[in-house]
Amino acid sequence: MRIPFLYLSWASMIFGVAGACADVQEEEFKKRIYAHLLISDRNSAVEEAQAALKEFPESKALQLAYIRALSEKGDETEAMEQWVETTIKFQEEKLDRRMLEVLAWGVLNKGESSAQLNIRLNSMLGAAFTRDAKAIPMLVGQLRASNAMLRSIAIKLSTSYADAPLKDEIARLLKEEKVWYVRLDAIQAVGMLRMHELKGDLKEIIGNPRTLAEEKASAIVALVSMYDSIDREELLGLVKSDRAGLRQLAAEVIIHLNLKNELDLLLPLLRDASPDVRVSALNALALMRVKKIASVPVPELIEDNLNDTAPEVAITAAYVLLLSNEKEGSCHLSKWLKSENPEWRRLSSAALGVSGKYGLKLALKEIKETQDPYVKVNLAMGLIGQRIQVKMACDTIHKVFTGESHTLWMWDSHSNPLFRSLSPSRVKHIDHIPHYPAVVDQLVRLDLLSTLSIVRYPKAQAAVKEFLQTRTWGVTGAAAATLLQEGDEEGLAAVRELLADSDEKIRVQAALILAIVGSDPSAVKVLQDAYPGVDREMKVHILEALARIGDPSSIPFLVDILKEPFQVLRVVAASALIQCLYH
Repeated sequence: MRIPFLYLSWASMIFGVAGACADVQEEEFKKRIYAHLLISDRNSAVEEAQAALKEFPESKALQLAYIRALSEKGDETEAMEQWVETTIKFQEEKLDRRMLEVLAWGVLNKGESSAQLNIRLNSMLGAAFTRDAKAIPMLVGQLRASNAMLRSIAIKLSTSYADAPLKDEIARLLKEEKVWYVRLDAIQAVGMLRMHELKGDLKEIIGNPRTLAEEKASAIVALVSMYDSIDREELLGLVKSDRAGLRQLAAEVIIHLNLKNELDLLLPLLRDASPDVRVSALNALALMRVKKIASVPVPELIEDNLNDTAPEVAITAAYVLLLSNEKEGSCHLSKWLKSENPEWRRLSSAALGVSGKYGLKLALKEIKETQDPYVKVNLAMGLIGQRIQVKMACDTIHKVFTGESHTLWMWDSHSNPLFRSLSPSRVKHIDHIPHYPAVVDQLVRLDLLSTLSIVRYPKAQAAVKEFLQTRTWGVTGAAAATLLQEGDEEGLAAVRELLADSDEKIRVQAALILAIVGSDPSAVKVLQDAYPGVDREMKVHILEALARIGDPSSIPFLVDILKEPFQVLRVVAASALIQCLYH
């Protein structure tokens, strides 16, 4: 039977119109789903998507809209299941990077509302490390959290964003916060973000006699960093203030702005009643290499300070004198190096260590005579800095490093920020970094090992290997976020060679250090291979390390982790995934 041509034309037209209507209806469904998401009506978005898929079960666009709606609602596991089904159904060979980002943010947003503190913490860290604007609402929420630890870490993370809502919350915390270490973080953040409108508040903190020493020091640093210039009258006002903190600020401003025309204002500060002010005034003389003020040479100006009743002032004065008159300065420092008080021995050795060529003769003499191991290390670090007697200095550090392996260490610069001295740890536990004294000790030891590696000390690699064998990796994500700096390429060379070691623990520890400190992609395979066989805490560290590296080759591995049953692992993996996608 022959079908008339006109009938075929009408039939094709009808089917075409029906198809077009279906396309319009499908597009309308998609628009309604995203409209619900735009106004944060996530439940309605999910219901709309479910209804749409009943009408158009083969629509990939609606499937993806449904996954997005589930993710934003917080149904992260169901979203992942749908995504797996979708990739199988549509035979996707390549991973959809846009949808992976959606899934990862869904995991982080779900973690933010968890009742478990560690999951909320990891969600916040994970979101912040992505450097995405989507993290800002989460940070604002945690700046208002009832938990002090969350507020503290949120402040630290907010300084890398500097958006107005975060600044507003930091300003509020500066005025309202009651927990001391959170308040300290707020002060530091104000300086880092250069929030000039809060200068008055910082001056009040500095001038208040009830302010803790740590807060005053942080407020001075914060305020000094905001000064681009200052007129003499304002500086004179600080010098004549009845508050010691503001007088100390005057000396720090002179240093910061290199105000050589205002050096005469240091004269009353050298005789100030406060030891902190006297130390800052002496530091100004040292850092600005002042030879004389008003025709009076520096040795005469600081004569009284050399016999000061405060040892930290006398030691700083001896350091200033050393830079002007090597013989006289060495004589004064030598007395302090033989002090019965170990704190003053170590402070004077740190001063000698940073004196450069002026202190070499005394340093070479004292490093052989002293019995204090910390004095030896401080002097050895100075010699290495000058590349003088490097082998002997490295041998000294190595001997102390191995001999004091069971003592916790710290870098002490409390008495004078110019002098960093190796000392037995006095670091106290704090809530927001677990095992904080051990974390600080570990970082100090890594610092010393890095120094030995940089100068190609033959025993450096063996020392690194022994260190990794005997230490458990304890730097959590929070510690890494607040303490770790980028590693030196030469300093990490010895660690990199240990990636091929036969001992798995050494391989993993080395990979973690390379990842967290150096963002080194050579650590990726070692970390991924070790992941299945380690405990849950180490899995978290491995995922944090992969995030730090941000290598796109980790994406398939991290996608698999999103399917794990443990929420904390999914949260850390989600952050790592976003960072790898953005890399």
